[in-house]
Amino acid sequence: MSQPSNEEITRLTNDIYQKLCSMGANPEDAKDIVQESLYRGFLNIDGINSKAFKSWLYKVAINQYYDLCRKNNRRSIIEFEDYLLESEENHLEDAIIKQETKEEYEKVLSKLKPLERKLIKMKYDDEFSYKEISEHLKLKESNVKTYLYRARQKLTKIFGRDNNEK
Repeated sequence: MSQPSNEEITRLTNDIYQKLCSMGANPEDAKDIVQESLYRGFLNIDGINSKAFKSWLYKVAINQYYDLCRKNNRRSIIEFEDYLLESEENHLEDAIIKQETKEEYEKVLSKLKPLERKLIKMKYDDEFSYKEISEHLKLKESNVKTYLYRARQKLTKIFGRDNNEK
């Protein structure tokens, strides 16, 4: 594919930014999404049909916005996530607490089956969509949702037991 001109990139960037803002994105998020979309576009420019480059960028940007919305609107599924987000004023204490929390998180995850552990990490640590997980693991999307639901249920039970023992 031939490289788009600076003028075309500027116009496309502004158009995508305006579209995201009209969809409800705040200006800072819209700028970040546009930048990330362009970055992905130029990384993959050789594999994208030049006639489809504009629509490809729009689709990437809109999907990123939807992912951001899902991430921001996602409710806390298990009490453990809330526990991870608590912060202390002292940075040294924060680092120690984060390390202990990470170790506890890994300990709790180790009680799951390997597939369940992988699904939880892909969904919540790596922030993959259900579709991305299903493609990566070669599972049906409905199976991914079912397995994740069951894994979250197990985590809730495990975390509840561990908290009650303390």
